[in-house]
Amino acid sequence: MTPAAYLRLRREAAGLTLDDVATRLAPQIVNRHTAYALIRLWEADGVVAEIADVIRLRAVFRFDVTVYRQLVEEPADRHPRICRSCACSQDDACIDGAAGSCAWSSDDFCTRCEAREIRNDPAWMTAAMDRTTRVESAAA
Repeated sequence: MTPAAYLRLRREAAGLTLDDVATRLAPQIVNRHTAYALIRLWEADGVVAEIADVIRLRAVFRFDVTVYRQLVEEPADRHPRICRSCACSQDDACIDGAAGSCAWSSDDFCTRCEAREIRNDPAWMTAAMDRTTRVESAAA
């Protein structure tokens, strides 16, 4: 995963748009248009944000600065384990209300994203409805 993709996925996992982040950064950067342009730049592959900018961004949405630096500085075989969907990591797991922290469902997919993918799968929904209907029919 690239550092830019990591930032974009963590922003999206936080439910924030580029405009949302720019609005929150604007008091620190003064100009919202400049903030928007910077965020787009930081989320472009091949671009590496300065550590001071990463720390500013971290004040707006949750991500692990250490993971970002590892993605920038370490070879790919030494990158931390990161979810391909939301970019959570071992040290920065998803927090899902009553369910608590996520875990790993595969090498690069967390349980929270797996559950979300299952919920959005029409075939799974149909099968779940069929199972519910059979249980209700058997109980009647």
